[in-house]
Amino acid sequence: MPSPLRRLLLAPLALCLPLALLQPTAGAADDPLPPDPLSVPAPVEPPTVEDIPDPLGVKGGSVRRFRATTDAELSAGARATARAGATADATLTAAVAVVPSRPVALRALVLAVDDDDLALPPWRATLDRVGAAYDVVHVAQTPLTRDLLVGPDGVGRYNAVLLSSTGLLHPAADGSWVSGLDSAEWNTLWDYEREYAVRQATLFGSYGTWPEETCLRTAGEGGVDESGITATLTPEGAAIFDYLNPAAQVPVQLSWVYRNQIAPGCAAQPVLVSGGDVLGATSTTPDGREQMALSFSSNEHLLQSHLLTYGLFRWASRGMFLGEQRHFLKLDIDDYFNSSDLMLEDLTLDPDGFRMTGDDALNVKVQQDLLRAEHPVASDFRLTLAYNGEGVNTSTAASCTGGGEGELVAASLCVKNDVEWLNHTFSHLKLNFSDFRSTRLEITRNRQVSKALGLAAPNAVLKTGEYSGLGVYHPDPTNDIDPPTDHGLMASNPALIEAAVATGATYLHGNMSFPSHVPDCFNCNIAHPMDPRVKVVPDWPTNIAYFSATPAQETAFYNWFYGPDGRFPYWSVDQTYDQVIDHESTGVLHRVAMGSIYSNTMHIPNLSDYGGGRTLAFDWAGAVVGKYESYYSVPLLSPTWPVLAQTTSVRNGHYAIKDQVQATWIPAAGAVRITSTTAGQLQVTGMQAPKRTTYGSSMISTVTLKAGATTAWAARPLP
Repeated sequence: MPSPLRRLLLAPLALCLPLALLQPTAGAADDPLPPDPLSVPAPVEPPTVEDIPDPLGVKGGSVRRFRATTDAELSAGARATARAGATADATLTAAVAVVPSRPVALRALVLAVDDDDLALPPWRATLDRVGAAYDVVHVAQTPLTRDLLVGPDGVGRYNAVLLSSTGLLHPAADGSWVSGLDSAEWNTLWDYEREYAVRQATLFGSYGTWPEETCLRTAGEGGVDESGITATLTPEGAAIFDYLNPAAQVPVQLSWVYRNQIAPGCAAQPVLVSGGDVLGATSTTPDGREQMALSFSSNEHLLQSHLLTYGLFRWASRGMFLGEQRHFLKLDIDDYFNSSDLMLEDLTLDPDGFRMTGDDALNVKVQQDLLRAEHPVASDFRLTLAYNGEGVNTSTAASCTGGGEGELVAASLCVKNDVEWLNHTFSHLKLNFSDFRSTRLEITRNRQVSKALGLAAPNAVLKTGEYSGLGVYHPDPTNDIDPPTDHGLMASNPALIEAAVATGATYLHGNMSFPSHVPDCFNCNIAHPMDPRVKVVPDWPTNIAYFSATPAQETAFYNWFYGPDGRFPYWSVDQTYDQVIDHESTGVLHRVAMGSIYSNTMHIPNLSDYGGGRTLAFDWAGAVVGKYESYYSVPLLSPTWPVLAQTTSVRNGHYAIKDQVQATWIPAAGAVRITSTTAGQLQVTGMQAPKRTTYGSSMISTVTLKAGATTAWAARPLP
């Protein structure tokens, strides 16, 4: 059986119970599984232990620098070296970086050998998630010319150069290694980087002097398997990757690793080390060009890629680019005020066997406050309670004394302002085939409960019971365990869409387990094909089962599904509760690290106090936040549902126009100038517009553009 790490990396998306669970979110097994009725696609397979990436090609010497550099163009520190006739492999301790002065577009240039280049997918995945503007040039097929780099108006086309590997080498027919760029092309690239002060970042760097002095010398190399090695940031690295915890233990796994040392007298600084070995460094060339490289391979599914690739891009672009990256954790608890099934340790299902108590409601605030206090990075975290109002006495007065099931409403009113509330329909009616009147009543009657109790649930957001009405249902309407069939959004209940429009519930929750609910762009929503005024915003499922209230119940369920004798055999041995929480929180950490804004879903038994105030939901949340905090220093955001939903619409607009705008940084004016051929909204990091937010050291602005208009805002580049 494969390891937990590889299962994590290959995992298809799990379904959210009570609909069904296909596979653990901690990963996917290499062994065949029963047919998946949803045909949920698995991510691209990362390298396995048996297939650790090969080392880069080796080429000696260096590319001769063609261009004669004048004193006026050189920094003071580099001038003496130029006069002394320095060569490409000369070292220099006093090199000074070129200062930006010429206008450049906010667009990245990715140079890769070809489409099979190992380091291309991590660059693409990161840039696509950010929403950055970029071009990929396959240097083995496409010549690199001056016209490709500079527009006819003299504006640089790119403000960041991102290399897949140091020399862009590939094997020739005779078995030797050749670069995708010839000497003239390397010089063309270097001239551009120097003249326009554009930084270069390399995802998989080596050592030596090809194509020019890297300032790195080998101290050994080799493959590491999934047990990996640990890397840490130097003070210089912590300043560059300032969104990370300075003490973060960065895992380097399933990689070919060059363990290097800085060449004596070279103008370079380590940024990432493993013991005494340098795994990442910045350097400044004699003519003032700035470079950074990591010296190990990566993969778009590895945590090391999530942690570091964005930082490479952010450094190369000086923190100015289209798009954004932030980190979010949001948790919805479904069926509040309702009852739930309960599966006992012997796997006996007790229908409607669970109801929350007043003590459970008060414990929500206690545990939420504890989580925030223990993890300041998550001080924004709060639960969303998706409620069903049927049977609720709306004349109940708030009481903070707790109690049993009969005191649930009163105790909930005591903590109502400490959580967020969400319309989950009045009676949890399945809306796959309901008529317009009953569907509308499910929405409006639940709103009446919210208004009477002062819950302030937003009208614009609706979460239907079991995500019903959106084209996903089981042929047997009573089957809440086995996977349903995704019939597509055009199989949605027209009455639900009509009722949503009629009541202003324009954002409907979907589920990332269903392919038809997965948006085309990152952190976006789907305009419903029956009526584009309705948007589908998907949630992430979890494997904390909807009918589990205690660790023993959750563990029994988990092994019944995924143990060696389970319905979907997955692990070679039964898992403990601590292992289940570890698997689940690790899977969520990857999504959080990638920047997913979508919420996670659990159910009311997961809020049951099983002893000492502990609950399954907060065990999970605490594990996720603890892991996040060990890697990141920037806040873990928990936006309200209206803000989350509106952000997905902004992202839709951003992706629609990002390649139709010309965004240019003008250093002399300290401004970013944007012209768009299409009207719409755009996110820009490193710019100060009226609608902006600060996240760590980055300033993120959202601007509304008019077709054909040009507007400028203050630039906020990073060092």
